[in-house]
Amino acid sequence: MVISFLDIGSLPLIILPLFVELLVLIRGVYTREPTDIVLATVSVPCLLVSMWAIMERLNSSGGVYWGELFSAAAGGLLMFLVVMDAAIGFAVQTRSTE
Repeated sequence: MVISFLDIGSLPLIILPLFVELLVLIRGVYTREPTDIVLATVSVPCLLVSMWAIMERLNSSGGVYWGELFSAAAGGLLMFLVVMDAAIGFAVQTRSTE
């Protein structure tokens, strides 16, 4: 399936969110910061959505494939939370040094 409005194949819509979700989960396991643990907890349902998208892609059947779009949406939401965490952390650190 090719998404015509983005002009890319659907595989990056599964692989990239899966990669981000795994990195956030690993970061939450190793750092033990409260924010990282919360983000890792949020990444678990996102991982389930990405795994579902992979299973849907491997077991092709007729019809509309929603897994790629849901995987991209879940990964995008998680990426938004990670970027907001980084921005807030940077703002707090900058403010505390003044």
